[in-house]
Amino acid sequence: MQRAVGRARQAARDTAAKLPRPAEQKVSLKATDFTGVRTTGLLLDGDEASLARKAARRLGLARTLDDTSAWAAFGAVAALLRVVDDGNRRSVVVDTAGPRSVFSRWVTKIGFAPVAVDVMRPEVVGDAIDAGSVDLVVRLHPHSSDPLTVDEDLARGTAALRRGGLIMITLRLGPREAGGVAVADLRSLIARADEQGLSLVGDIPLEEGRQANVVAAGESGNFGLALLTFRRR
Repeated sequence: MQRAVGRARQAARDTAAKLPRPAEQKVSLKATDFTGVRTTGLLLDGDEASLARKAARRLGLARTLDDTSAWAAFGAVAALLRVVDDGNRRSVVVDTAGPRSVFSRWVTKIGFAPVAVDVMRPEVVGDAIDAGSVDLVVRLHPHSSDPLTVDEDLARGTAALRRGGLIMITLRLGPREAGGVAVADLRSLIARADEQGLSLVGDIPLEEGRQANVVAAGESGNFGLALLTFRRR
């Protein structure tokens, strides 16, 4: 009798697995829904990250408990809708972190079909994906770029971009021994990227940089996050 019940349960599970799942309901959002959302900036305050997560939820985007990931993804979605997409949801979007990231879940919800491939690894562009074929590449928290390899990340990711396409990365703010960067390091990176044909979209104001330095003076480890958006010229 017990075996029969077990077989019946397994048969029910198998049948349920074969049934078509209802398509997830899409959310209709537009660029104006993200007016004022920064595509480049520094996260120094946990309250700001929490506000971004709550704003995303009000817009109907998928829930997440990670405020920091929500802040970065919210800025990336803003860039996608305001700068990249023409409203047809046909932009080619690559998320190096994979399909389960906050960003991928959100852009899928609004009608995009992000590609999960790490174009920042050697020899991926030209093999797994065509050079110059992508509109947006992102590498976002918690899979931030490493300060030691960020130049290579940008170079490889940019190879996948069409002219005018965007590449977005996050970097941890903090001491180098903890895998972080200082504001001065960010400004140096921005200058090097510019020499390689990448223009910063947005800016890091001097006052924001000074505020980050003040916070850094009172912290021994990582204390924030930088979101940088570059456009390929």
